[in-house]
Amino acid sequence: MCAAPLTGQVAVVTGASRGIGKAIAVHLARQGAATAGIARAGPDLAALSREADGAAGRLLAYPADVTSAGEVEAAFARVDADLGTPQLVVACAGTADVLGPLWLADPQRWWQAVAVDLHGTMLTAQCAISRMLAAGGGRLVTIYGNLGDRQQGYVSAFAVAKAGIARLTESLACELAGTQVRVLGVHPGFVRTAMTEQLAWGEQGRAWLPGFSETAERRWADAQPAADLITAIALGAADQLTGRILHPRDDLSALTRQCQSQPGRRRLRLDLS
Repeated sequence: MCAAPLTGQVAVVTGASRGIGKAIAVHLARQGAATAGIARAGPDLAALSREADGAAGRLLAYPADVTSAGEVEAAFARVDADLGTPQLVVACAGTADVLGPLWLADPQRWWQAVAVDLHGTMLTAQCAISRMLAAGGGRLVTIYGNLGDRQQGYVSAFAVAKAGIARLTESLACELAGTQVRVLGVHPGFVRTAMTEQLAWGEQGRAWLPGFSETAERRWADAQPAADLITAIALGAADQLTGRILHPRDDLSALTRQCQSQPGRRRLRLDLS
C-alpha cells in the first residue's frame, strides 16, 4: 500500500474551523500531513479533529484570534511542541461580513474585516517564515479572491484585503529570493461556504449584491480543486512560481515553462484576466 503523499510533512491552516480553511485542513490530514487547524475558539473548532477520523495524518485544533500577534505566536509554539516545525502554512482566515457603501460603514467593523484577512495573513506569515528560514525551507500559501482585482462596489473591506494579500504575496517572494522559502497565493475559485451563502441570501447581501445569488447558484463549486492545488504546492510542483497567484485550473508545468522563458509573467498585474 502506497504511503499518503504528504506523510512526514507538518501543515498549519488558519481559518480552519469553517469553509475553505476547514476543507483544506481536513484534506491535508487525509493526505498524510500532521495538520494544525487554527481558528477562534468555539464549537466548530472543537469539532474539527473529528472531521479527519481515520485519516492518514493527524488533525489537531488550536484556538487563536489571527489578528492577535500574541495568540498567533502562542498557537505556532504549541504546534512546534506537538507536531514539529511546519513545512506548509496556509493563511486562510477571512471574512466578508461588511457590505454597503463605505460612507455608511461602521469604521471599526470595516477595519476589523480588513484585519482578519490582511493583518491575519501578515501575522501568520511572520510566524511561518521565521520558522521556515531557521529550518532551511518551507512553503507559505495565502488565499486570494477575485475582488482584489475586479471593479465591484459595496464590498470594499473584502476587496481591499484581497488586493493587499496579492501584493503581500509578491513582496514576500521578493524578500525571500535566494532562500528555500516559497510564497504562493491561491485563488480557490467560487466555493460555496457559509460566508458566500450569506453574500447570496443574507440581509446585507440581498440589499447590496442583488444579482449575486443568481450568479452563485449557477457557478458554485466545492473546495476540492483548491485543496488538490495546495497538495501539489506542498509537493514542490509550484516552487518556480513563487510570488504568483495560482488557480486550480492552472497547468503548473506549462505555467512554469512559460515563466522560465518569459520572467515577466511571474509578476502580478492589476488586470489578471
